[in-house]
Amino acid sequence: MVTTKAPTHVPGRQRFGGLLNGDYQTFLALFGFGALFTAFQNLPKLRDFLFGQSVVDFPAVFGLLIVLCAMFWRGLLRRGFVWAEPAALTWMDFARVDRRRVVVKRMWTLWAGLVLVVGYTGALVTAIGGGAKDVWIAMSALTASGAILAAVTARRTAIRGETLAPVVLAVAGLAFAAAGLGPVAVEVLAGALFVVAVAVAFGGEPMSGVGRQELVDGWNARLLRAMAAVFMDPMLLIPESKPVPWLSLRRPTTLRLAWAGVLGRARYAAASVVIACLVGVAHLAFPAIPAAALFTLGAYAALVPFVGGLGELWRNPGRRRWLGASDWELRLVNGLVIALLGLAWGILLGLVTLLLGVAPVWPVWLAIPLAVFAALRTATRPPMNYDVSGGAAGLQALRGVDVLVVGAVLLSVIA
Repeated sequence: MVTTKAPTHVPGRQRFGGLLNGDYQTFLALFGFGALFTAFQNLPKLRDFLFGQSVVDFPAVFGLLIVLCAMFWRGLLRRGFVWAEPAALTWMDFARVDRRRVVVKRMWTLWAGLVLVVGYTGALVTAIGGGAKDVWIAMSALTASGAILAAVTARRTAIRGETLAPVVLAVAGLAFAAAGLGPVAVEVLAGALFVVAVAVAFGGEPMSGVGRQELVDGWNARLLRAMAAVFMDPMLLIPESKPVPWLSLRRPTTLRLAWAGVLGRARYAAASVVIACLVGVAHLAFPAIPAAALFTLGAYAALVPFVGGLGELWRNPGRRRWLGASDWELRLVNGLVIALLGLAWGILLGLVTLLLGVAPVWPVWLAIPLAVFAALRTATRPPMNYDVSGGAAGLQALRGVDVLVVGAVLLSVIA
């Protein structure tokens, strides 16, 4: 008789993420699913909020879903699922448990969550617009093919230049929205993505076979993010910089360190391009949403990863004394560098809006310098003061975001 080994449960780890334990996780899951279901009961209100009195532009909605698939793909290519708690990893090695199964399970859990977000967005917007049967088929085919492509690329080791692939897909979404292509073209694109997924599925080493050091490094990064959330320190969420050899060999100055902080995070440039595409297509697809709000949030999300270098210096007095630069010099030099990045991102967004044939009024473009100022304000936040009440501590954590929200509201009123 052939027997199969029962799955081994790691001691102390909740099954199903704690969703069935009757604790707060269960409440949040029930509340979340209830909110998602309730949205389909308020389609007229959502239609007024997203489209107003305008006719639903399904080509623009197709383009939006394509760009969302690109963001989903880019997020999964970060491979944030490659981690393991050192204690659990030691136990698994002692008990001869296959660590690959743990990594693969976590990848599929993250993948399923992203598929849910993209699929739900497509289904909700299609239901709001009263899409016909061919629209539903095209949306489903695109979501399924994009999910398959993201899974087969994320489960294997990195391919050189793979971060450019989501950018290409996002540009394709712009082209679909600008050309007004219909469901048939979307189904053709879905078929092409599936063919690419089949071609990429063969070859390469699975990410589940990574070594112990990579798993522990991933755990350390995850633990840092968790502690940043607990202690309300958003600057710790900004990714670490990679070394820039040609700058590290020269005498450090404020300007060189500012550029090193930016160039060391150049891997997030592709995500910034995808965000610009998403903002432009969302402005075309949802005309009732104020463009100032979309531009402000998009610019802030695109720029805030690049202020990590300033944030590291600001929260480390020893490094600031070693550099010998004053506070105003750090703000001025890093502000100029981030302003140049903001100008470049604004030009990119201008090209996107020009391609889509939308022309926002001029006050909307003030969202770019507003986002630059908000990002710098976030990076130069003073240390948290935990002697105050919880509400005041929360306001400290929102430094930068407060200016962003108030400025977006004012720009929406002016525009």
